[in-house]
Amino acid sequence: MTDDEVVEAVRAVAQARTLPPPATPEAVAAAEDVIGFPLPSLLRRLYGEVANGGFGPNEGILGVSGGSAQGHFADIAELYQDGPDPSGRIPAGLVLIYDWGCAIWSLVGPSI
Repeated sequence: MTDDEVVEAVRAVAQARTLPPPATPEAVAAAEDVIGFPLPSLLRRLYGEVANGGFGPNEGILGVSGGSAQGHFADIAELYQDGPDPSGRIPAGLVLIYDWGCAIWSLVGPSI
């Protein structure tokens, strides 16, 4: 699937759910400033064009500031700073976006 096809597929599914509005470019840029690298381009598009998190499995992935929260974390930047592994064992350059439970997380890395 192309990125355009993925965005349209997620948009179609998202219309059936109550999701937060898309993220502002400023909110995405602020999250990228905190984590220190650009988000993958597809994730940026989904946040900016479809919804600020909340899509995906169960309650959906975390958003950026002002978007969908998950558990104790308000957004991906907060999770990156104060995440579940303060020991620093999460490899640099990866951001946690979804907690599956039992210490299992989905992560994304920077666009190349």
